[in-house]
Amino acid sequence: MAALLSMENVTGGYGDADILHSVSMSVEDKEIVVIVGPNGAGKSTAMKAVFGLLNVRGGRTVFDGDDITGWSPNRIVQRGICYVPQVDNIFREMSIHENLEMGAFLKKGDLSAAYDRVYELFPDLKERRKTMAGSLSGGQRQMVAMGRALMLDPKLLLLDEPTAGLSPKYMEQIFQISRDVRDTGVAILLVEQHAKQALAFADRGYVLAAGQNRHEGTGADLLADREIAEMFLGG
Repeated sequence: MAALLSMENVTGGYGDADILHSVSMSVEDKEIVVIVGPNGAGKSTAMKAVFGLLNVRGGRTVFDGDDITGWSPNRIVQRGICYVPQVDNIFREMSIHENLEMGAFLKKGDLSAAYDRVYELFPDLKERRKTMAGSLSGGQRQMVAMGRALMLDPKLLLLDEPTAGLSPKYMEQIFQISRDVRDTGVAILLVEQHAKQALAFADRGYVLAAGQNRHEGTGADLLADREIAEMFLGG
């Protein structure tokens, strides 16, 4: 059975400079896959390549049977992939509920089922749905960003460093919510700076360095490899 998402030898970057060099990775249906590696490894760039935010000069990306290489982000969203960037991922001057409404911009008709699904995953947001998003803590803002993306009921959710700058409490909460999202049937590909914690909860992981594949395997296997831990995970 084909993977839900498959990057095949993707090479590309910004302008004339290639950052990714024949990078390959895949995400199966209802799976959490994490990309880890040192700073400058090309982790976020790989995710942007999936979402059509990169000049791809080689290879291809296939999603749910369609070659989406070169597609615009808007077309990719319509196909079933939603992306949550690390920064500027909410509307600060809008309420939580209004942010979710903005996330459903492609939907027509009654949104009540979408709201119910998101608020069930994020009960803290339901209690404060009239609160301005800009007044929330970093962890709560990240929940709004994830909830807004989930309003479109995607098949694949892309998360770029969702725990950056968060306290250990909120970091664990975001990881748990990611598991809950996966359990609803949504696959997740995320970039994460807290490599050890991310590998501990992910189904599989990829280690990138200098824009190239270095290692891949289950989260548990990558954590157990001492050489990988010393070279890429901080010992």
